Amino acid sequence: MEQQQTWRRELPNYKQVAPEIEDLPFQAKEAINVLRGNIQLSGANLKVIAITSAVANEGKSSIAFRLTKSLAGLKKRTLYLDCDIRNSVTMSRYGMSGQVQGLTEYLCGAAAMNDIVYRTPDKYMDVILTGAVAPNPSELVSGKLFTLLLDEMRKRYDYIIVDTPPINPVIDGTMIAKRCDGTVMVIESGLTDRMQAVRAKRQLEYAGIKLLGAVLNKVGAAKKGYGYGYGYGYGYGYGYGYGYGEKNQKRSGKKADKKEAKD
Repeated sequence: MEQQQTWRRELPNYKQVAPEIEDLPFQAKEAINVLRGNIQLSGANLKVIAITSAVANEGKSSIAFRLTKSLAGLKKRTLYLDCDIRNSVTMSRYGMSGQVQGLTEYLCGAAAMNDIVYRTPDKYMDVILTGAVAPNPSELVSGKLFTLLLDEMRKRYDYIIVDTPPINPVIDGTMIAKRCDGTVMVIESGLTDRMQAVRAKRQLEYAGIKLLGAVLNKVGAAKKGYGYGYGYGYGYGYGYGYGYGEKNQKRSGKKADKKEAKD
């Protein structure tokens, strides 16, 4: 307890946001806990974990935020870092209203590092949100300020969960994941084109990024958006089933045929 209180006293006097986090059904919560456990078992030096996807709307932001909350539940000092500057949905999804200074303002030199970190009602969970939409995200995340941010946050937190842009549409996601210790890729069950997933996997491998595994999301999702089932990892090492997210949305690209799905 004393160690925990000392840590809180040493932190800057951050501002606060209050995300509205809906309770999950037991099975969905357990799936997140499985993901949490496997990350912890993947190596002691894995502190900065990127959560990405091949294309948009696969549920990566929901999983990244829930994973941060789950790690905080173990009394681990955990930071959610939203790097999806082009199209973040985190503030609206979790009911965080008002104007905040975020990653964009810091990377543009308009805000200090401590000004963009926000506390939440969970004393073990802090967040950095994206802030303003920027016209040049690739240039921002490739600069020295982003590296300085990660280096400093490594000293303050046990885990940093980094929500990246999808890999295939833009280069930002690969550039961000390159600066992390490991990456988990989210794949939406039934709708993500197999070749899109393979293309994203290869791009991560070409960049020399450590791919920890894959999450098969929205498995058997019901009308309320919940579902659960074990998935497959397309050869990434392991798979999970996690059926929480928005209603399935159609994307460009053909569905994988039945024969490919069985391979």
